[in-house]
Amino acid sequence: MDKLSQYLARDVAIAKALAYSGVALVVSLVIAQGFLMGFIPPPSPNLSAEELAQIFIDRKIGIRIGTMIECIGFTFWGTWAISIVVCMRRMERGIPVLSYASIANAGGAWVFFLLMPITWAMIAFRPESMDPKFIQIMNDYVWFIFILSWPPFALFMIFIATAIFRDHNVPTIYPRWVAFFNLWCAVLITPAALIEFVKTGPFAYDGLISFWFIYIVFFGWIVVMSMVTVKALNRVAARAAVTS
Repeated sequence: MDKLSQYLARDVAIAKALAYSGVALVVSLVIAQGFLMGFIPPPSPNLSAEELAQIFIDRKIGIRIGTMIECIGFTFWGTWAISIVVCMRRMERGIPVLSYASIANAGGAWVFFLLMPITWAMIAFRPESMDPKFIQIMNDYVWFIFILSWPPFALFMIFIATAIFRDHNVPTIYPRWVAFFNLWCAVLITPAALIEFVKTGPFAYDGLISFWFIYIVFFGWIVVMSMVTVKALNRVAARAAVTS
């Protein structure tokens, strides 16, 4: 194996590790937010301030440990997104506009992810001494960040789809069905916009659509894109090895 092939094999291995970090993000979220914090599903937005405050008091240790894990797990959003951008860059000719836009978009979305566990950790730091109404407001704030921040994520999905449709490689880096999958995911997470209007029912932030459906679509999208990105990187490596 010549030096160029060695460098390529190393770079592809790193990119694949970054792609798998998306799976690590999802697993850490389920463990932290689900089992440790008990926030899958969320506390109902229809709870009284006193009832919600008691939840934070009763679960404060689990919430502290869970948010610590989430801060680490959500960091993988950036590494995972870059693995996709690596593939997008190979699809573009000339100025890589979509790749640059995706880097900026993913970096901004990272802030939304980290604000959630940091805010929960702050509430769980001394919940007994806080005004229950303040806890209620801050908890609403976290769930609004979590669900109402859908636009930049939908835009990233659209960037990915557009890059795949414009891919000049033969065969394409990603199969074309991945483009349609991303477009559908972008559409399916839009009901998140309705959580600010209701406190009960399927569109509330603990509801069947605004939480469960969108939760499954979004984090399912991360897992699927992790798997297809690993396969895409394998194809990139194989193609480069043939032409080198």
